[in-house]
Amino acid sequence: MKKTKTMLMGFAVLIALPLMILSGCSSTSGIQGSSTIMEDGAGIQHSEYVIVNNPKVARGLQIVDIATQFKGNLLIADVTLVSKYSDTESYQYKFAWFDGDGIEIDSEANAWTPFIMYGNETKTFRGAAPNPSAKQFKINIRLRN
Repeated sequence: MKKTKTMLMGFAVLIALPLMILSGCSSTSGIQGSSTIMEDGAGIQHSEYVIVNNPKVARGLQIVDIATQFKGNLLIADVTLVSKYSDTESYQYKFAWFDGDGIEIDSEANAWTPFIMYGNETKTFRGAAPNPSAKQFKINIRLRN
């Protein structure tokens, strides 16, 4: 009886541990896209990059374009995603805005926004900086809980 109980506890740990690890991963970004606007003597320089934090999200979504512009004195970001799956998937995204020194602006105001990507769909998300001091942004995308 004691051996059976010990074996059941062992199986419970083997099953529960990966589930706890996986559920902990759902709060982090699956993929991140980022863009920085730098002004120098030659004009405005633009750089962008994509970081993959969750291979499952990266297998299903791809950031195909990151575009920035200024409307008045506010930075506007357009990020285009394409679904690489033929099935429907639920995700969340959130923009984060940073000043010229890399300090996040108004981090409490940035909430996760749910969205659905249908099979092979292309979708563009637009974000506007909260104030004129924003010079860079990051978009975080994760699986919806």
